[in-house]
Amino acid sequence: MAYKLIAADLDRTLLRNDGTVSDFTKETIRKCIDAGVGFTFATGRMYCSALPIARRLELELPLITYQGALLKCLNGDVMHALHLPDEIAGELEEILRKSGMHYNIYSDEKLYFSTFAEDVMNYARHIGVEPLAAPKGLGDIQVTQYGVFDEPERINDLKQLIDQRFGQMVHTVTSGGRFLEICHPMAQKSYGLAQLAEHLGIRQDEIIAIGDNNNDLDMLRYAGLGVAVDNAVPAAKEVADRLTASNNDDGVARLIQEIIL
Repeated sequence: MAYKLIAADLDRTLLRNDGTVSDFTKETIRKCIDAGVGFTFATGRMYCSALPIARRLELELPLITYQGALLKCLNGDVMHALHLPDEIAGELEEILRKSGMHYNIYSDEKLYFSTFAEDVMNYARHIGVEPLAAPKGLGDIQVTQYGVFDEPERINDLKQLIDQRFGQMVHTVTSGGRFLEICHPMAQKSYGLAQLAEHLGIRQDEIIAIGDNNNDLDMLRYAGLGVAVDNAVPAAKEVADRLTASNNDDGVARLIQEIIL
């Protein structure tokens, strides 16, 4: 199979644990692009957080961000954007505020925090975004996504509550057990990938998707070749067509060498 597009998750997939990309991986991605195979990110990160990495790697294609809710070109042109309906977003904000759990609001490339404890500030530093204080009530804020940090048991209980209350009106997914993301029901990485593929005239079976966590499962199933890095969660390894080396061992680059180069 001649693959034409590779979409890789960022954290714990393309990025090493320290948040960097090795020179070997950067050079391999450049060779991949020079060989005529497109490369992009499919990440839960904000676009403004993913963009500096894309520029360092000299990427050319639009980025799939916010779990597929935003497909945006490197020049800032928006190809599609999915936001939570205002009424649902407002009800969710009230539920999260009353829960006493820490939550993030992602809106218009701004990040709002409900609290400013050290662990959540470490998250902000990790993604390179300065958080603002979340207001009581959304006002004019248009919500792309909510993120909730807490212990796994409380996160699971909250996810069940939201799923029961809103059903298919929202999409919920957990990462690492302690982080719950809530967004538009169509906001999945596979959706963003399908939109990009259609724009590029690329078939589903010509796509490689690489990931490590629960929020990657849908795109691993969708792509012609779904690949899990060695450090992936069991669910990702189970749905993947094959494995590659870990994020710290340049798994994405090694796969490109084997499949493309």
